[in-house]
Parts: sequence; C-alpha cells; structure tokens
Amino acid sequence: MSPNWTATSSLLGASPDEHPPPPRRVFLSRLVSLTTLAALGASALAGARLVLRYLYPRQGLSRRRRIFLAPRSELPPGATRSYTLPGGQSAIVRNTGTAWVALSDVCPHLGCKVRWDEAAGGFLCPCHAGLFSKEGKALRGPPADEGKDLRRYPVETIGDNIFIEIEEHL
Repeated sequence: MSPNWTATSSLLGASPDEHPPPPRRVFLSRLVSLTTLAALGASALAGARLVLRYLYPRQGLSRRRRIFLAPRSELPPGATRSYTLPGGQSAIVRNTGTAWVALSDVCPHLGCKVRWDEAAGGFLCPCHAGLFSKEGKALRGPPADEGKDLRRYPVETIGDNIFIEIEEHL
C-alpha cells in the first residue's frame, strides 16, 4: 500500500484492510453507468425540447417576399387579373389607371370569393351582396357594417415588371 493510503485511512479511523481501494473493474463499471445515465439524461432533455417546441411553436416568425406578377404591358389601365400566390392564397390585381392595386379575393366577412363587377364599379361578394371599392374599401353589406376591408398587398414596379409583396409565416 502507498503511504498516502495509510495516512488517509488513519485520519478516518480505518485501517487499510477494512476498506481496500475498489478494483479497476468496479471503477470502470461505475464509470460506464454514469456515462450512460448522462447520455440518457441529455437525450431526454433534447426530446423534451422537441416536444415543447411542437406544443408551443414560435410565434411571429415571418419574412416578406417579392413575387413577380406580370410585365406592365399585360395589365393596361382598367384591366383586372387574378393570381394564385404561394401558399394557396389568391389575389386580384387591378390597374386603376394611376396605380396597381393587389387585393385578396377573400371576403373578410365569411370567406367567400369576391369578383370584379364592372356594373357595380367594384368587387362584389356573392354571399351577402357585400361591395368593395376598387381600392378594397368595404362600401355596403356586412363587411361595411363590420368595417372589414379586403386585405391589401403592396405592389411595386421595377423597370417594366410588376411585383407583389407577400408575408410568409415560417
């Protein structure tokens, strides 16, 4: 036995024969057990993090994206065209003569599809005869009573091309 063992054991009141040092096999067995427990604990924490992220997703992660619609020549003044956007939404783009206006084609009252009605001079919702101006402002019907206008998308012209800006939620 080493001198340190004797000094330590005499301080504790035990002789070297009463508490011999553990054999290497016991030490390695305990080391493997502790390492396994640490790995299982880390795995459990990682799994719990994934479950919590699934149950409570991050809110507000989004990005703005510019999407090409058409060359300016394809939308002369007074023209209206419908586009399907990424994510399945639809937009109606209208050239008012002074600007391009992009509006959602979904009525904010009950979600019906609106369409341009030349006779009414605006977008008409067939569900409850809701009428929206060419800029998307609710003029009559339940949407006007509730103060709900059509959703408006920003439109930008770069050179001879028309782009719409959408917000994608990640």
